[in-house]
Amino acid sequence: MRRFLEFVRKERMYLLLLLFVMLVNAIVMVPAGDRAKARSKVAASEAKAIATDATQKASAADAKKAAAEVDAARRAALEKMFSENRYLALIFSLTSLLILAILLLGAAIDLILAASKMAGRRLDISTYKPQYVKWGVWDVVKVVVLFLFFGYILIMIESVMMRIFPLIKNDNFRMILNSSVLDILAVVFILYFAVVEHREKLIALGVSSKNFFRNVFYGVIGYIAIIPVLILVLAVIAFFVNMFKYVPEKQAVVELFLKEKDTRFLFYTSIFAAVFGPIIEELFFRGFMYNAFKKRIGIFWAMLITAATFAALHAHAVGFLPIMVLGMLLAYLYEKTGTLVSSITVHMIHNLSMVFLVFLVKQLGAG
Repeated sequence: MRRFLEFVRKERMYLLLLLFVMLVNAIVMVPAGDRAKARSKVAASEAKAIATDATQKASAADAKKAAAEVDAARRAALEKMFSENRYLALIFSLTSLLILAILLLGAAIDLILAASKMAGRRLDISTYKPQYVKWGVWDVVKVVVLFLFFGYILIMIESVMMRIFPLIKNDNFRMILNSSVLDILAVVFILYFAVVEHREKLIALGVSSKNFFRNVFYGVIGYIAIIPVLILVLAVIAFFVNMFKYVPEKQAVVELFLKEKDTRFLFYTSIFAAVFGPIIEELFFRGFMYNAFKKRIGIFWAMLITAATFAALHAHAVGFLPIMVLGMLLAYLYEKTGTLVSSITVHMIHNLSMVFLVFLVKQLGAG
């Protein structure tokens, strides 16, 4: 009891901030839950009415015929678009060939690595051997609490500033503004606890330029190697999604890219998603969080927990497992190399690829 009271006295500021965050969440979530239930009931009623009406008006054969007609119309529209826009057709063809080539190369790399493992050869790609750090899980909690607290403060400030600056009313602008400000604050918090409070060097966070290009190469090879696994996981998920007729919601950032028209805003968002985001996220998830959990529960479970947390914050139900697989690779590369360069490389390539594919889909839809 005495130790608990001492802990409360010492960490009272963070405990109060945590209480504030929990109260705000409770205030926000309760009405949101009621609204969600109401929307769910309305949607269920509408779906039931539509289903009943559809059953009365058409047979299963008619529905199948209609679906076939829709597919044929889509194919015809794509063929027409490609015939009219040779440049887009070329990009689409080259992208398809590139994906196929990377898939085959990834499978070859996986076979080579598997054969090497079976032969008992050890994979040595280390630059530094990660050591146990001085910060712990409670420091990770502190960073998260500070991040959420300032996130709510930022929202409150924006609600007032909207009256003065109408641009803040734009949901896309507000989302990327919040992400930019909070990511900068996250870096400040991480550096404070790691470097200032616990007096660790930057290398303890995996920040180092030693063997930079070699680690970039490891990241590229690692990402290519994981592609077949991701494709397989996505195929299994797609099978079950189709089986249960589940229609996943689009992620907010995907909606942003698909609907936003401002070129300058899209350019900044692309750079942020493909460059700054991966650097900051790897600094937190692998450099800071993974090291804290590894000290407490070991390498494997630290990889699993950080990968699961990473996936939970980045994707909905359908995307959770693929992102978690990617998160395991990111932690593995950091553990093996001792620096964040390889994991940042993988993260950047992945995000850049996703941005490119979203823009390609946008162009196909516009056509």
